Amino acid sequence: MQWKHGITFIWLFLTITAISPLSKGQEFYSYLDETGVQVFTNIPPADSEMLENYSGPTPNNPQKLLPSPDMTEHDSRKFDPIINKYASYYELDPSLIHSIIATESGFNPKAVSSKGARGLMQLMPETASRLGVNNLFDPEQNIRAGVRHFRSLMDMFNNNLDLSLAAYNAGENLVQRLGRIPGYEETINYVRSVTRRYEERRERTEEKPVESPTYRYVDAKGVLHLTNIPPVD
Repeated sequence: MQWKHGITFIWLFLTITAISPLSKGQEFYSYLDETGVQVFTNIPPADSEMLENYSGPTPNNPQKLLPSPDMTEHDSRKFDPIINKYASYYELDPSLIHSIIATESGFNPKAVSSKGARGLMQLMPETASRLGVNNLFDPEQNIRAGVRHFRSLMDMFNNNLDLSLAAYNAGENLVQRLGRIPGYEETINYVRSVTRRYEERRERTEEKPVESPTYRYVDAKGVLHLTNIPPVD
C-alpha cells in the first residue's frame, strides 16, 4: 500500500539525516517526482518545475530566486527610466510604482515567489499572458504590464489606493466582493508596506530643495558676476 511506502521513506529520511545532518546553510529540496513519490534531498532536481518548496537555485534555472527582505535597492535607479515612462503613460505617480516594486521584489528582476509570481512587479503568468507579456523576467515588459494592471485596478476602485493595492496582492474579485481590504495578514502587511514606502519617498522628494540655476558672466567693465538672475544680454 502507498502509505506504507511513505512511512518507510520518512523513516529512511530521518535515519539518514540523523547519521549525516545537513550542514548549516545547505540547500534543501522537497518535490514530487514523475511517479508521484515525495522526495526529500539536498540535491536539486534536474527539472525545476517539480519543485514543491523552493529553497535554492537549480541546474536549469540558476537565477531563480525568492523575493527577500534582505535584498537591497541600490540598483533600483537603473529602472527609473522605465518606471517614469510607463507611470507617465498610465498617469500614475512614479514614486508609487517604485514603492510597489520595492515591496514586491526588492528590485530583483529574476524574483520568483512561492506562488509563482515573477519579475519586478511579481506578475502571475496568467495575468502577464493576458497583458501580452512573453518574458516575465524582462524588466520593461514586466513593468509595463504591472503598471497597466495597477492602472486598471485604480480605475476599478475609483482611485482608492488601499483597495487597489489589496486587489493587486489578493485579487480584484475578492476585494470587490468584500468592499474592503481582506483580513489576510499578508495583504494587510502588503498594503502597509507599500503605503509606508510611498509616503517616505514622497516626503524625501518634497523636502529636496529646488536648485535655482547659477549664471556666471563678466560685464562690460570686466567684473565677474555670479547670480541666479539671467543676464539681459
